[in-house]
Amino acid sequence: MNKTNIQLFLICLLMVVIVYFGFIYEKKADWKGIAVKQEPIQNVIKNKAPFKYKKFFLTPLADYSITGIVISTKRYFFDSVSSISPIDIALAWKKMSMAEVLREMKFKHRKRCLLYAPKKDYWPIMEKDIRISLSNNHCIPADKNIKKKLFKIKQYDLVTIKGQLVKAEKPGMIPWTSSLSREDTSSWGEMIGCEIIYVTDVEILKRS
Repeated sequence: MNKTNIQLFLICLLMVVIVYFGFIYEKKADWKGIAVKQEPIQNVIKNKAPFKYKKFFLTPLADYSITGIVISTKRYFFDSVSSISPIDIALAWKKMSMAEVLREMKFKHRKRCLLYAPKKDYWPIMEKDIRISLSNNHCIPADKNIKKKLFKIKQYDLVTIKGQLVKAEKPGMIPWTSSLSREDTSSWGEMIGCEIIYVTDVEILKRS
């Protein structure tokens, strides 16, 4: 086998590994879970001046801290805000953080929204309980170290993310504004009212 063929083989092998772990691999069904009792903590900030972040201006809206079980993560590369928010992290707490509930649900990220549905023909808990204890978080890392920590987060990890909910603006773009409520604009089966977090601290409390 010549050098070119070896390189092609290694590239193909790498692609297979990426597809397997990125799209096919799932955690073991016997994951026991960690129930998270604490709700997100939010304190409104009034009249806070915007600050420059890359080509954007970020206006802090509220101090924010969220602890939850990681349902899923999604990397973004090519949309209008991927330069500042390269990853979404979906978190669950209270009833949605229980293993027996999560095992009966399926989730998918699509165009910065989180879709959810039951794996079978029934919902394991009421829709309201899903909506008020589930959050899709658009993460804006404060620095390279925070970005690395965010990228290390995996499904079913127990994590705490702290920072500020923000409004992101730049010329020629409609302002990208964080939700300030866990239940304001979510519709059945789709989380469309998402938190935009300028992340200043990340802690992985327990690996799955």
